[in-house]
Amino acid sequence: MRELSGKTVFITGGDGGIGGGIARAFAERGARIVLADIDLAFAREEAARLPADTPVEVAALDVRSLESWASACDAARARFGAIDVLCNNAGISSGFKPLIEIGPDEFERLMAINVTGVYNGIHTVAPEMIARGSGHIVNTSSMNGLVPFGSFAAYSASKFAVLGLSDALREELAPHGVGVSTLFPGLTRSRMAESDVGGPAGGDPERVAALRARMMDPLWLGRAVVRAVEADESYIVTHPEYRPGLEARHQRILAAFGEPAQPNYSTGAAAPRVEGVRF
Repeated sequence: MRELSGKTVFITGGDGGIGGGIARAFAERGARIVLADIDLAFAREEAARLPADTPVEVAALDVRSLESWASACDAARARFGAIDVLCNNAGISSGFKPLIEIGPDEFERLMAINVTGVYNGIHTVAPEMIARGSGHIVNTSSMNGLVPFGSFAAYSASKFAVLGLSDALREELAPHGVGVSTLFPGLTRSRMAESDVGGPAGGDPERVAALRARMMDPLWLGRAVVRAVEADESYIVTHPEYRPGLEARHQRILAAFGEPAQPNYSTGAAAPRVEGVRF
């Protein structure tokens, strides 16, 4: 999908931050924008920041609910027709605390929004893309979906799930002419990031200010997303400073590959292939 002018882009988590940056970047390409969020007031504020000539629709959406998805997408189609690009961007943070301090209800809510919400969007929109033979889906993971660290285990788990889902989905949808990209943001200005900063900074005003100064403008993430959709790229990495940590983690994983655990185990090209089964 190289031509975005006149295409309809449906963005969840459209209340600002990364969702707002994605919306502004697609608007620069002449796309029609649907900002969907559980908080309509915030979404309307973000819609008002788009260029005056941008066709924009605002829709209420609870990503946990398939009924809510159906209603929001019906509103989008009634205004603009088919959805050409779906950006599954809505997400929440667990805050910085050990996994054992996160209760079952909190963990379930995190997964329902960050993972099931992505599935619900794909379940609702992908069939029409397949039938049409065109479209693109962008799923927002996180650098924490590549390089996890202590005190952020639940959030990292949800973002690793988004990566695995997206990689498999890209393979599944490619024969139908539908692209899939995964976005891995680092520290970016958003309501969620602003809220998280207060935790690790411990209320220290200087440290809070230093962390906020490092936050990337979400418009630049949005522009990276646009380029990836235009070029049908698998991964969107916007913060290269995380690369050394990822390389170190990958080296530890690769170092774990050695001799088979079972002596004389047949593997690789010489192993029998079971149709439809991969390990």
